[in-house]
Amino acid sequence: MKLGPDASRYILAGRGEPVARPFNLRWLLPAICGDNGQLWSYAWLLSWPTAAVGAFWWAWGMGATWQVAAATAALLIALPGVLGPAVVRPVGVDLPAMAVTLVAAGFWANGYPIIAIVVAIWAACVKETQPVWLALWVWSPWPLVALVAPAIAAIVRRPAIDPVTANPSLRRVHDHPIRSAFEHRAGRWRDGWLMVAPWGLTLLALVEPTPQVIAALVVAHLQLLVATDTVRLVQTAAGPVMALAAAMFIPAPWLLLAVIVAAFWWRTPELV
Repeated sequence: MKLGPDASRYILAGRGEPVARPFNLRWLLPAICGDNGQLWSYAWLLSWPTAAVGAFWWAWGMGATWQVAAATAALLIALPGVLGPAVVRPVGVDLPAMAVTLVAAGFWANGYPIIAIVVAIWAACVKETQPVWLALWVWSPWPLVALVAPAIAAIVRRPAIDPVTANPSLRRVHDHPIRSAFEHRAGRWRDGWLMVAPWGLTLLALVEPTPQVIAALVVAHLQLLVATDTVRLVQTAAGPVMALAAAMFIPAPWLLLAVIVAAFWWRTPELV
């Protein structure tokens, strides 16, 4: 199993060792999976059907027909950023966190807000930013109360410079996130293959964008000011809103063809 820097930190956390911020806030999956690669694989594999069902249920609750809800789920899980690079598969939190948050969105959109908040708290223990995305997906500020989970984790689970972060290049990213983000993406801010093409057919959401679509994209891209990765971050954040808006725009007779076109890569996309 090839482990990237993030995955290595999750393995350290799974062994009970302190890790650097923000990985110290993402304690739930390491607590469950430890340093067992098979358990991480099970969590990653289970996240796919969970995300698909959650996306369908959420889209249905948001007023979509079953055909549009199914297309929403398919367009979402086909996004390259949802798959992510090899170094976060299966030891990673982006896909599992999105999957759990979609379940919370399904509960919210179908009239179960209290259960949604409880599930959102679990999602926030997988990745601390999930209540923000849930608030954008259901278009309500109330899910932000789930941010209490990472706030408590920040007090209880103190960060430390772990052996992975101690690597000089990674320590520099840790200590200077904004500078590192701009240096890493230098010359690529207008690279369409990185910033636009990975969205595929979900770009149809921008034909007549709603305030929700615009807000989701703007907030998702704000992450790029402090992070070196791009596609996997923005698509696991704004992907559901983009997929639903695109599916609603596509005429019903064309939905199946659109899903087939989106499901295949016509050129190897950016995944990171």
